Amino acid sequence: MTTTIMPVVTGILGREFRYAREPGEVAELVEAIINEAPIQFAQVYVWDRPCRQSHDGSVHEFPRGRLRITAYRDRGWGALNYMHPGAPDGRLVDSYNPDAPNHAPALIFDPEGADFPPSASLPLDQVREAVAEYARTGARPTCVQWQPGYWY
Repeated sequence: MTTTIMPVVTGILGREFRYAREPGEVAELVEAIINEAPIQFAQVYVWDRPCRQSHDGSVHEFPRGRLRITAYRDRGWGALNYMHPGAPDGRLVDSYNPDAPNHAPALIFDPEGADFPPSASLPLDQVREAVAEYARTGARPTCVQWQPGYWY
């Protein structure tokens, strides 16, 4: 008899770790990432176990790849950054919107002050779809386009 291990989706909203395994839990986590204010920054990891980190830094358990999300619910825009050092299809990429309008807001990549390029701005429905796809597959989402990313 074989046992199937269900992947664990770890969402880090601000500094809060949330975990999901079942499809309903994953859907709730995706909605929390997109809709919960004032949190604008999130990271998602898909692994065979929950990610964890201790306050003193002695425990730091994460897989190699992750999806980083900035979502501005009140403005209707977001951006994505995918990183996986071993991925053959781009180790570090940002979302790409060839039709990003001039009025798309600046989206913060990092609270330290780095912004995504304007071309990374996506409508929130596309961000939601990409986060859900990543949570299901653990692979770089194919429902959005990508451009080379930068170490901001």
